[in-house]
Amino acid sequence: MTSYLIDFVLMIALVVTAIRCGRMYREIRTLRDNELATTIIDAEKALNRAAEAVVSLRHEGVETTRALESQVTEARRLADELGELLRRADFHVAGGRTKASELPESYREALAATHDRLRASLAR
Repeated sequence: MTSYLIDFVLMIALVVTAIRCGRMYREIRTLRDNELATTIIDAEKALNRAAEAVVSLRHEGVETTRALESQVTEARRLADELGELLRRADFHVAGGRTKASELPESYREALAATHDRLRASLAR
């Protein structure tokens, strides 16, 4: 008789444990489903923000490239103009009272430094 009583108590404990396990399984599944939905929504928002950032960067990059191209074109035009002015100055100096090689050292150094800076800025 004691054996039946112990078996009956163990069966009740087993049924209670099985019911509790079933409830916990459903709660865990619900949490996973809710977290998965939340994670998917968050991922979608993050992807949309990243896509907007890429489009914005592309637009800004195109504008920057166009601005740089116009600046390079302007710099080349100015370099050509400066070269023409230097050529004319050399012509006038050579045809006048002194030759270009007879210019004072400070003028030649200043012209050479300006020429080097112009070449360096165009090389960038």
